[in-house]
Amino acid sequence: MPGRRSHIIESADVAVARVSGEYKLLSTGSIPAGGYLYWIDGELTGIPSRHSVQIDSDVHVDVADGHTLEECLDLFIWRFMNHSCEPNAVIRGRDVLTVRPINRGEELTFNYNTTEYEMAEPFDWNCETSRCGGRIQGFRYISRAERERLRPWLAPHLLRLLDSDAEPGVRVNREAPAIR
Repeated sequence: MPGRRSHIIESADVAVARVSGEYKLLSTGSIPAGGYLYWIDGELTGIPSRHSVQIDSDVHVDVADGHTLEECLDLFIWRFMNHSCEPNAVIRGRDVLTVRPINRGEELTFNYNTTEYEMAEPFDWNCETSRCGGRIQGFRYISRAERERLRPWLAPHLLRLLDSDAEPGVRVNREAPAIR
């Protein structure tokens, strides 16, 4: 779809649900691998926050102040997509795509280390998988081996850093690999 996408979900059915006191983004239907989920709408900012998503070296998408919870549930569903060390979605620019088939009722997740250079609010994580990252702080803090493992899912701004071993802010023009 050319041009700016609206916050309205165009090709996938998802819903925010509160489960055990925690908000989660769930699939309301089956979605194929490589399926388009939605576009991340919001305010562009140069400063990361607890809920922002980094989409370029110095660019984050965030929800502007003043929105009610109900507005966030309707307009900014991406805000409720949680971290997983074994995610089923990836972020490319402001598009969110599936990396494997997703079943109805399954939580939609992405690996925060694939978009965030440095987390505004790092957190401890224990998903009890063999790939668990433990403390989630952002790309800056993961090992070279983990960076290479995450290569297929890295956002272009982090892939450029990996390929160039450059410091943040140095721009290298390289294409991100296709999602497999």
